[in-house]
Amino acid sequence: MQGCLTRQSKQRRPPRLAPVKILVDGYNLQLTSGTGIKTYSTSLIKALNRLGAHVDVLLSRNASKVNDVLDEVLFFDNQERDRNLLLDVLDVSKGLIKTSLGPLYQAKRRRKPGNFVVKQGKFSDEFLKYAESFNLPRCYDTANILYKKLRYTSHLYTSEKIDIWHATYPLPIHIRGAKKITTVHDLIPLRLPYATLDNKEDFYFKVRDALEQSDLVITVSEHSKQDLLEYFDADPDKIAVTYQPIALDQELADAGELQKFLKQYNLNAQQYWLFVGAIEPKKNVGRLLDAYARLDTEFPLVIVGKKGWLWQEELSKIGYLSETSSKKRVKLLEYVPALSLQYLYQGAYALVFPSLYEGFGLPPLEAMTFGCPVITSQISSLPEVCGSAALYVDPYDVDHIKQQLEALLSSPELRNQLAIDGKVNAAFFSMENYMQRLHAAYEKVL
Repeated sequence: MQGCLTRQSKQRRPPRLAPVKILVDGYNLQLTSGTGIKTYSTSLIKALNRLGAHVDVLLSRNASKVNDVLDEVLFFDNQERDRNLLLDVLDVSKGLIKTSLGPLYQAKRRRKPGNFVVKQGKFSDEFLKYAESFNLPRCYDTANILYKKLRYTSHLYTSEKIDIWHATYPLPIHIRGAKKITTVHDLIPLRLPYATLDNKEDFYFKVRDALEQSDLVITVSEHSKQDLLEYFDADPDKIAVTYQPIALDQELADAGELQKFLKQYNLNAQQYWLFVGAIEPKKNVGRLLDAYARLDTEFPLVIVGKKGWLWQEELSKIGYLSETSSKKRVKLLEYVPALSLQYLYQGAYALVFPSLYEGFGLPPLEAMTFGCPVITSQISSLPEVCGSAALYVDPYDVDHIKQQLEALLSSPELRNQLAIDGKVNAAFFSMENYMQRLHAAYEKVL
């Protein structure tokens, strides 16, 4: 375990942001699948609403002026389309025309959706609330293609006055008449260029421009702030660290309810290892499987996460485990709802999270909230976030990962202490504390 900054989790009466009008980008919020930035955006909006701000979201869904039926159908239709060079050329041309129209090219507030499209089971209640916010068809596609080809930042109008435009990711968009706040979560595409699919050149310039053109940049750890200062000529006073709150409902299940849930997956409480995160190179699942293969344990390893880039390579050891050891089992759960994830945290012997790099690292904190001990990486932001409440590994050293798994397996006392310390550490990242930090950041631009 490692030392950490002193945690002060004293709850104070939250300040207020009323009557500030804030527009948050819907770039990730409008996705039907979950992402880390979508989770961040949802928590951000919840905190801003609780602070009394008037919050809207800018969506980029399709629309129609023909009639209400077609308008709603296009809005809720699949928004994806294949890209090719001809489309890029056409989009650049159309984008330049649109952005030259001034106030005629503006985001407008949508009416409450009707009942023409069946939405149950497909769209969340949160998304349906956002559907009554602002919409400008394909505004993000247009802005991104203009930036990619021309390094052009789009300036958009809105049909109502906006005080602050908050981009939850570096986006080449400004809202006319509004101050701009941009959240930069991490510099993983620059730190580990071989571990992500991002266009690295685009990412570099988007972050650079966000630092130069935003009134304030928010980031999620002191480590990420230092990365920004190392890579870019940035003003440290314009970068605020707010961390992130824990988004999951923190109510614990009783023993009977928990065991009933785990039985669905043929699991027993405190008798399985857990990993939560996308299955991709930067999450280091491959080395975790290597370490697990060498471990003398009958506990299964439960992997919760969607298949990302190069997932086949990361999971290649699963077949080997099945062939060589009957007592070792790997369970892959691509998607579980929030309540199921809470149960899985609560029932696990430990969360093992040997990520190669994190701007923040939410799964370890979520695990701590539910009394689940954490084994995680000794690099990037994770020691800052987890403090002395985790057991640390060198994520590049399979033997060290195995040794720490063995250390926790052989010491119930250590496991119990980590569970206790974890709950104390997680309290620092409560929604109430996040609201205090968020308000202090917003005050810098008000």
